[in-house]
Amino acid sequence: MFKRKKVKKWNDGDSGVFTDGTRFRLSNVRANEKHQFGGSKATKTAAGMSGRSKGNVSWKPVARDVYGRQVGEMRNKDGSVNQRMRNKGYKKKGR
Repeated sequence: MFKRKKVKKWNDGDSGVFTDGTRFRLSNVRANEKHQFGGSKATKTAAGMSGRSKGNVSWKPVARDVYGRQVGEMRNKDGSVNQRMRNKGYKKKGR
């Protein structure tokens, strides 16, 4: 079940914080960390996707990671943010 949330900020291309203080991570998306090569671009890409709807998104948590963040699926008026990030190549294999 999707809930309406608003993104406060993106920490990197696949994780951030909602305005209610909840930390999140996009499921099945592997983007570079902000300090790594390409990380700034990944962060701007994700922020641009959520920014098109003024940060308002639909969020469906599916799990928690080892850092206590909610892992889940994010959508906005343009569709799945997770899928669009994967389509842009942020889907490194491994973990």
